[in-house]
Amino acid sequence: MRTMPKAGMLATCLLVATMQTPALAQADFYKGKTVTVVVGARAVGSLSLSALILSRHWGRHIPGNPTVILRQMPGGAHLNATNHVFNVAEPDGLTILAANPQVAMAQLFKMPAVRFDVRQFVWIGSSGADAALLAIHPSLPYKTFKDLQNAKEELVFGSTGPGSNSHDVPFLLKEFAGAKFKLVSGYAANSDIKLALERREVDGWTALGATIRILGEQGIVRPMVRSSRTSIKSYNHLPVDEDLATSDLGRSLMAVRGTPLSIGRPFGLRPGTPPDRAAILRDSLSKALADPKFLTEVKNAQIDIGHIGAEDVTKAFNAMINQPPQVLDAMVKYLKAGGD
Repeated sequence: MRTMPKAGMLATCLLVATMQTPALAQADFYKGKTVTVVVGARAVGSLSLSALILSRHWGRHIPGNPTVILRQMPGGAHLNATNHVFNVAEPDGLTILAANPQVAMAQLFKMPAVRFDVRQFVWIGSSGADAALLAIHPSLPYKTFKDLQNAKEELVFGSTGPGSNSHDVPFLLKEFAGAKFKLVSGYAANSDIKLALERREVDGWTALGATIRILGEQGIVRPMVRSSRTSIKSYNHLPVDEDLATSDLGRSLMAVRGTPLSIGRPFGLRPGTPPDRAAILRDSLSKALADPKFLTEVKNAQIDIGHIGAEDVTKAFNAMINQPPQVLDAMVKYLKAGGD
């Protein structure tokens, strides 16, 4: 029996040790540490609530099993949290932004409070996309979008104001697809619009698909149009607003407006975060989103989950920001940064 020379054995051991070093280093780095997930809202909406639930399970899938906590930093329509992670948090892989993708709209509008560039974040993925659904009261006779175009009277849609799904989706359909809509803004919250719809004070309402889908299944609303091409259970047959627009400009505006919905609930790291730590967090996120215990919790909370990879999130943000001048000019005229 031939034995390996000592020099060969030493080289083999060094090679194995070198191959194991990155994984071991990652485990050593995160072991005993605390990872903070920063979210710009209280835990009431799907973004913050899903981040809270995820934080309870994420640590099991990160080498070294660190503690993962959620830090709520409300204010500025998520701009405070976004600015904090981009400018203040250390780029060490211990602070993760649970981002509201609507902040990209604020960047497009060059709002003074924006001190970040979404293209420079190190994105690690998203916990799922969404869409907005435009719905009407089920007692109304309209069944198709063509019916809405040919309505004898304008349909009144409740809105929380420009920049929200409740305003922008019906407004763009009115301006660029011939829908006979009248918008009434000033409602304090979506729950107020829902109540107004049930009382027949308004005819229609637009909100996130997860919200409208449940109400549609209960017969409280009749969904008619969806904004963004994200799949929504039971309503994939509905027309997408972009396809209803009668001009290229209208389609472009609806596409930009729908991009944050298609990005969904992204997670990002401060620019300059070491690539190896970003890689391990990307891998751990995909595993955590498939964790049976996590999925049971979000199902009970009626939150839809679907992993979107870091590359797709990055491409979507880049495409959204890099708009031609004519589209940017039209956005200033027709849209305003904000969100539900």
